[in-house]
Amino acid sequence: VTGRVTDRESGDRLAGANIYIAGTRVGTASDAEGHFTLEIPERLRGKFRLVASYVGSHDRTRPLALPLDRDVTVDFALAPSQLYMDQIVVTGTRTERFLKDTPVTTQVIKSREIAESGSNNIADVIQEVTGVTIEQHDRFGSVTDLQGFDSNHILFLVNGIKVIGRLNGQFDISQIPAADIERIEIVKGATSAIYGSQAMGGVINIITRKPRHRLQLNGNLKIGSYRRINSGLTASLPIGAWSSKLFLGLRRFGGFDLDASDPFEDGSRFQKYNASLQAAGPVGNAAQVSGELSYFNERQKRILNNVFEAQTTNNRGEFKLSAKADSLLPISVKANLEYSLYRHEYGQIVRSSGFYKASDPTDNGYLLTEFLAHKTLGKHALNAGYSLEHETIRSRRVVNQFQQSVLQSLFIQDEYKLSAALTLLAGARYDHHSIYGQQLSPKISFMFSPWHTGRIRFGYGRGFRAPAFKELFLDFYVSDVNLTLKGNPDLKPEQSDALNLDYEYWNNNNYHVRLNLFYNQITEMISDVRVPGQGLTYTYKNFEKVKTWGGEWDMDFFPTDWLELKMGYRYMDSWVSTTGQALSGKLKHKGHTSLMFSLPHHIKWNIRALFYGPRYDYYIDDATGELSDKIKIPSYVLIHSNLSYRTPWHVKLILGVRNLTDYVKKFWGPMPGREWYAGFSFNY
Repeated sequence: VTGRVTDRESGDRLAGANIYIAGTRVGTASDAEGHFTLEIPERLRGKFRLVASYVGSHDRTRPLALPLDRDVTVDFALAPSQLYMDQIVVTGTRTERFLKDTPVTTQVIKSREIAESGSNNIADVIQEVTGVTIEQHDRFGSVTDLQGFDSNHILFLVNGIKVIGRLNGQFDISQIPAADIERIEIVKGATSAIYGSQAMGGVINIITRKPRHRLQLNGNLKIGSYRRINSGLTASLPIGAWSSKLFLGLRRFGGFDLDASDPFEDGSRFQKYNASLQAAGPVGNAAQVSGELSYFNERQKRILNNVFEAQTTNNRGEFKLSAKADSLLPISVKANLEYSLYRHEYGQIVRSSGFYKASDPTDNGYLLTEFLAHKTLGKHALNAGYSLEHETIRSRRVVNQFQQSVLQSLFIQDEYKLSAALTLLAGARYDHHSIYGQQLSPKISFMFSPWHTGRIRFGYGRGFRAPAFKELFLDFYVSDVNLTLKGNPDLKPEQSDALNLDYEYWNNNNYHVRLNLFYNQITEMISDVRVPGQGLTYTYKNFEKVKTWGGEWDMDFFPTDWLELKMGYRYMDSWVSTTGQALSGKLKHKGHTSLMFSLPHHIKWNIRALFYGPRYDYYIDDATGELSDKIKIPSYVLIHSNLSYRTPWHVKLILGVRNLTDYVKKFWGPMPGREWYAGFSFNY
């Protein structure tokens, strides 16, 4: 029996699919092109059932009656599974695990969901995940929130490697395009035990598509309101035993102005360019090597008043090299090397003359050398790692115009199968930092599997966030308003203790339900404060204690082959020691629901609604230290919809709308009104 296995939705050839005769051990696997050949033993000739299976897809069975004197060709087009419990994930334990078997609660967004959402960037995608909030900021871009932790306390990874380029501690996740993403893994709660600083609130790991060992060309183009253009092109090329991939992306946005009566422009105009080149292949018979070069350029402009226009420029270049050997030594080993450079520059343009007045640029450098090891001993799955990180900042706004730090880290982790139904995961990480000293971060998790399709997980973790360079060494004077900003070299790391209790249950074909309860206590919180008796002079201090707690519920339900329903809700409350109030600007209530229809003739339509509950913003009076007036930010609902049609010529046509209700938010993160878009994608 010969044939080929493909994905029914995309038409992609599926490499490594299993093809076997039901009830026997006779089987084979598809090659890189999805082709397979299976020899049928004499004793089985006649009637039998041939099964094709692939991770993340529904099995397909074909009954056959094979004459003795003739070969047959059987092709399988496997439908993607709506549930991803057999999806391989890596973020929660830093080793490959099926999603259903990882002891650390992990949420996954697949490329199919990204494509069908019509999202422009990663920020648009993850804001529809239960428990994740994205806020648009006029200076910091798309700011992420997990369980009350903003992006200052969240570690962002691309293919498992840290991404640099934060502004005042905030990382703009919209810098990453959605076009080249394979999946996104989200782990909430303190994960400093394996990732160190910045992971006290959680980890978001964006995993791009791997190079394919065949000639392949993918592309997309989308044009929308506000002069928006989103485009991407991916080309894969085999080179001997190696695979390579080139990605090019361009995004443009024309900005928006919500009030024509003033000269101020609410939404920035921007253009963003992304480029990456990846290669992967074997070195000898024992090791696999992969490398990547990537570049990002962004320029934003926004009118400030009748005289000036602001311009922000960001550039980031990265080089990554990874080598993995499973059979060279008695243990599986992996080595990672990364070198990144990031430059941020803010300036103002005189609108009448075009004269550009640049502020002082900030240059960040980051070098990582990392070694990981894995060994399975009976019921123990042992992991250990060592890393050396060197980070620099060069700016006229920091003391001596240059600062650097060296961090050495060691972690160890044991995943112990206590019984068929109970797994224990315990680990700790030791960090030695050249500025703030030593840090120990333990973590322990239990996973109880009372049923084949049910999991109960409980975890405790200690997290921390090291003070940023500018919090330690800022030295800046704003002459226009007589304002002085100074860092504090005596700052200590922020600390957090996190508890998570998670229950999930699923049926392989119909539904998935998850309930998560969380509690976080943060001490030594770093905040900016006014220095008494020194006019408008501000510095940073460890003085706040913060608590956050709440629950999350989400459900995926597939009543028929043509309908998918998703729902989710999060409640979160918080307390700040200095004010006795909840955290300023944080949502207590957030919910979402979506309907996806798979219609005849390869037509898909979805409609998605997001609910944002009311919240309160307040400020502390600098002179008195008292709480200022509370400002209520009212609740609102956003509705998005996307329609797609896959033609017989490997081209998909797209039409959609974001913010269907035309909700406009001018303050606390400007938001434009309704946005229409249309486009296409292709896969050859």
